[in-house]
Amino acid sequence: MALILRALVCLVVVGLAASRPPQQQSPPSSAPLGCDNAHCNRYDPKKLNVHLVPHTHDDVGWLKTVDQYFWGSRTDIQKAGVQYIIDSVVQSLQQNPDRKFIYVETAFFWMWWKLQSPQTQTRVKQLVNDGQLEFINGGWSMNDEAAAHYQSIVDQMTWGHRRLQDQFGQCGVPRIGWQIDPFGHSREQANLFAQMGFDGFFFARLDYADKTKREKDRSMELVWLGSDDLGNVSDIFTHAMEMGYGPPPGFNWDLANGGGDEPFIDDPESEDYNVDRIVDRFVKYAKSYSQVYPTNNVLFPMGTDFYYQDANMWFKNMDKLIKYVNTRQSEVNVFYSTPTCYLHGVQLANRTFTTKRDDFFPYASDEHSYWTGYFTSRPAIKRYEKVGNNFLQVCKQLDVLSGGNGANEDKVSGLREWMGVMQHHDAVSGTEKQHVANNYALKLYKNIEKCQQVVNKSLNVLIGGQTVVDQLFCNQLNVSACPLTEGRDQLAVTLYNPFGRWMTHKIRLPVTHKNYEVLHPTGKIQWSTVVPIAPEVLALKERVSKATDELVFEANAPPLGYNTYILRLKTNNNDDNDSQQQQPEEPTVTKITDKLSVKSLSNTIMFDNTGALSAVQLANGKVVDLKQKFEFYKAKPGDNKGADHRASGAYIMRTDGQTPELYKTPVTSELVNTSNFVEVRQRVTDYVWQVIRIWRDSDALEFDYVVGPIPVDDKVGKEIISRWETNLTTSSLVYTDANGRQMLERRRDFRPTWNMSVTEEVAENYYPVNSRIAIRDVKQDLQMTVLNDRSQGGASLKDGSLELMVHRRDLYDDAFGVGEALNEPGVDGKGLVIRGKFWLLLTSLADAADAHRDLAQRILSEPSLTFGKLGSTTPEDYLKKHKCQYTGLAKELPKNVHLLTVEQWKDSQLLVRLEHYYQTNESRQLSKPVTVSLRDMFAQFTVTEARETTLTGTLDVKALDQRLKWRTSDGDRDGGRYEPNRVAFDPTDLTVTLNPMEIRTFIVKTKSR
Repeated sequence: MALILRALVCLVVVGLAASRPPQQQSPPSSAPLGCDNAHCNRYDPKKLNVHLVPHTHDDVGWLKTVDQYFWGSRTDIQKAGVQYIIDSVVQSLQQNPDRKFIYVETAFFWMWWKLQSPQTQTRVKQLVNDGQLEFINGGWSMNDEAAAHYQSIVDQMTWGHRRLQDQFGQCGVPRIGWQIDPFGHSREQANLFAQMGFDGFFFARLDYADKTKREKDRSMELVWLGSDDLGNVSDIFTHAMEMGYGPPPGFNWDLANGGGDEPFIDDPESEDYNVDRIVDRFVKYAKSYSQVYPTNNVLFPMGTDFYYQDANMWFKNMDKLIKYVNTRQSEVNVFYSTPTCYLHGVQLANRTFTTKRDDFFPYASDEHSYWTGYFTSRPAIKRYEKVGNNFLQVCKQLDVLSGGNGANEDKVSGLREWMGVMQHHDAVSGTEKQHVANNYALKLYKNIEKCQQVVNKSLNVLIGGQTVVDQLFCNQLNVSACPLTEGRDQLAVTLYNPFGRWMTHKIRLPVTHKNYEVLHPTGKIQWSTVVPIAPEVLALKERVSKATDELVFEANAPPLGYNTYILRLKTNNNDDNDSQQQQPEEPTVTKITDKLSVKSLSNTIMFDNTGALSAVQLANGKVVDLKQKFEFYKAKPGDNKGADHRASGAYIMRTDGQTPELYKTPVTSELVNTSNFVEVRQRVTDYVWQVIRIWRDSDALEFDYVVGPIPVDDKVGKEIISRWETNLTTSSLVYTDANGRQMLERRRDFRPTWNMSVTEEVAENYYPVNSRIAIRDVKQDLQMTVLNDRSQGGASLKDGSLELMVHRRDLYDDAFGVGEALNEPGVDGKGLVIRGKFWLLLTSLADAADAHRDLAQRILSEPSLTFGKLGSTTPEDYLKKHKCQYTGLAKELPKNVHLLTVEQWKDSQLLVRLEHYYQTNESRQLSKPVTVSLRDMFAQFTVTEARETTLTGTLDVKALDQRLKWRTSDGDRDGGRYEPNRVAFDPTDLTVTLNPMEIRTFIVKTKSR
């Protein structure tokens, strides 16, 4: 119970930051491999080819927890046991070499694999080598595409592929993206799949209007152009499943999960003999289905959620289906297949395909069911996932820099794997049941704790000293509570920076004394202040603390390095002249009753007499109207009996009225003034509070908010938004990021690929915002960008306006499967409270990318704080006897280069990814190609060898050139697109040239300097 409470404190107002070791790989079989297209030999160019693809879709948590799904418990919720599915499938595949099956979720497969005997493992390896069992997608989970950040997508796909490759060699490495259940699809996901060496991308959820048009045009298959920056290396063949991802009607033979369609009765003496009838029905359906696809190939997904607990019933009937269809008519050729074999058949048909440049968001299943609510659902767990990703990068980096060399593998992999679970489309999406969300948070907390042990151990190796000073963690800084900093006379605070450039960070620590001073690692006393904690934060139910103030100071740290600062309670013994000059500043706190202006680095921020934001005067004298309000939409109630009765729920956003409600009570505000920053603290209503923080050395406005519990005594669910309104002319356009990378243009009430009908004015214009959203005024040469600390839904519903949904509480289920309302109870059962941040930038168009790209990466790569108790050691002695400054890089990386990954790989090798994080033509200077040296990048070791791979580290990079090629309606495969001059990596030179938006992955060997 204690662990659950501790996890929920980290989760509920989130604003911060055991698995068994892998078994040894068995020796490879000497038998020839049949896992390539050589086994795809059933295609007949003269017939309609029906590819039966037996599969199961196993959610890594949704209605039940991961463990409950795997072991098959809680049958009162759902009759699903993944261990039995894999058992049953393996047994059935061994009975007939023609049978095939695809499996997707490596998290479940790995749980099952570790329990198997060596004999069973050998049999399964043979099935994989023969092409009977094929791994598709192969990530730890089937990730969400709206709320998942690209770094976490890459990590979870990499770890799934790594586990499969370790056990099955190259036959285990997937070549197909299979995203059949996520609720909308991202252009960046397509780009990443292409970089992984995938040949195709299959999905099932397609907007109802888009689907209607594509069926008519026979364009359910297309070539998705994943990036304008990377050219055809980012293109991927894409297949949308017209029937969804379940079997065709009348051919569902899964008794355990509500199937039970008529089985084959092929005894001619039986009065129930039905072979001819079933064959006729199947052939008729296949011919009809083929009319929406451009070639003589159709794919029938034979299975759905948690099917095949009794695989024998499925395969027995499919065996007969294949036998009788193929022997009783000559037009249709049906056979066991996989998506890989299906693509093989499509390519042999030699057709030309249409292309697509935008994405498949937002997804609507009918005119009143826009799946845009989940962009914000469960905002606390969305933030906790971001915290987990950040700490995973810190953990992996420090494990390498301290020379861990695999000794910490079990602890690091625990967090790797649970972060993989968190990317699942019913985890970070917020569409799981409440008890599952609680379990996600608890497991994430436990695995973060494991990595904290690695960080403690690693930092102590680097810090050195005659005595070990344990590095401790404050997991409740999100609620301004930390027992380590409260009532202590002195403390070492180490700031580790996982970013490849110097990082400056504003640190806020709860304290019970007002007269602390802060020592820089050089021993110099620096500026600090103690400010009162806002009453709204003090009142948080999750908060257990005596502190009423926060010590605020500015700290910095070198790239992949740390600085250790000392907090010391000021006494007469250390009352020297320098201390007198640098003593903590006393802030002034006053109630706001008049208009005021506050100077940032370059701009002047203006507020009205209530403390509400009113305008910004830029450095050039131009004044931009800028107002910010919290408002709410009333959530639509409904019984879901028909589209027009759809309720707003975990998946669906549906407003009861198209305009938001204003909070009627006037804003009351107070001003906290210091020499380095100013805070305007605003109380909006009983459950909405925020501070607008302005630092003198920055033009980014910081919004720190607390929202909740959302009141529902009036029996009305509510969707809480923060809206910014300006006088910018934005021509119905807004720009949102795709999984934290590409910026995509969105036009209000418009879709690029079909003529849409306006049925839900608000929900249909909401898009996923993983890291930032922006509007632009071309005539005034201005861009306003708002960055967030977690994934949310956002929109521009009128020109000059931006809004982000911060919290939602609904009282009705939307009838899309979760079976309960999105009504999070919070710690006390009265409703969830969240705390979060926005950052707002107002810049010229030329400066916008430089500002928001850099800030987005710094938010993603937030420094980690650890604390060391000094005991009787004086601060001076600690600074003298310990290494209090350290950098892991030989020098800062260029401004447009991100060190996306540094982690221990196999055989004492490292996995390193470098990324150019600007788009083409986005910045005058920083959008240019850039070259860096792998050999001399790190401070403590030299890279001696490097091998470039695909994005997941499992295939040689040459595999990208071996992907299937497709003709498009634009002409040649590239359609005349911009093609960057990709500079081949020279393993003797070890320099890497990066083009805009390029990620390059290397497995490297090193030696100590």
